[in-house]
Amino acid sequence: EALGLVQRPHCLGSLGCDKILKAAKKSQKHAAIAYDEKTGGWGYSHDHLTAELAKKAATAKCSTCTVRLTWNQGCGALAQSESKKEIMTTALGSNRPAAESAAKKECVDKGGGTCKVLVYACNSTN
Repeated sequence: EALGLVQRPHCLGSLGCDKILKAAKKSQKHAAIAYDEKTGGWGYSHDHLTAELAKKAATAKCSTCTVRLTWNQGCGALAQSESKKEIMTTALGSNRPAAESAAKKECVDKGGGTCKVLVYACNSTN
C-alpha cells in the first residue's frame, strides 16, 4: 500500500480473477474443531479459504473453546476416553469413518479404554 493506494492482484492471460478464486476455493478447504473440556462445548467449521478463517468460525460457535485441530481437505475428528476424560485425541482421514476410527484408535492406544467421538467435521469434496 503506497500513498494510500491498495495494490490488487493481477489476473494475467486467459485465466481471469474469478477462475483463479474458484480454483483457490477448490484446493483450499480448511476446517477446524474447537472444544472446551470444562463445559463439554464444541464448535467446528469446514470449507474455509484459510486456516485462520476456519479457526475463527469454529470458536465463534463456542466462545470458551480452544481450537484442537485444523486441516486442509478431508475430515477431522476429536475423541475422548469415557473413563479418563483427560485423554483426548484428534485425527484426520479422507472421510468421516476414517477420521473417527483414527481418533478413537489413538485414544485407546493412549490408555483411554473405551473412547467416543465427540465432534467431527468434513470439507466438501468439490
